[in-house]
Amino acid sequence: MIKYRRDFKDKGLSKLGDSLVNFMYSLALSEYLGEPTGERVPNASLAIALELSGLKGVVPPRTDKHGKGDIAEAVIAYAWLEGKISIEEGTTILMEHFSEDITHFVRKKEVLGRALAELFKVIKERLDLVES
Repeated sequence: MIKYRRDFKDKGLSKLGDSLVNFMYSLALSEYLGEPTGERVPNASLAIALELSGLKGVVPPRTDKHGKGDIAEAVIAYAWLEGKISIEEGTTILMEHFSEDITHFVRKKEVLGRALAELFKVIKERLDLVES
């Protein structure tokens, strides 16, 4: 088992995870829309995803959205580095859970958060993460 509260606070992992999750999201959205696009994942969506996936325990109490986003990104980077999730699979999972609201200015944060939660559920299972 991983003592992930310590492991996932690594700034290097979160920087790599930021690039990975933005890339996966941009690929998924491009495929969903049928045209190339580049987007960034808001910290609010990452925070929603952690909670919905059952991984909110990886976040220390009173952590703001930015801190939650960093931890979520580190989890994604770690899973990718460990070979537990590929960019292709992550992209597919996201795209399969998009709805038409993914392009809505306000509702897209929630839609993306729900799609990311599905990705985190897969990662949680494959990394055998349990809440402490």
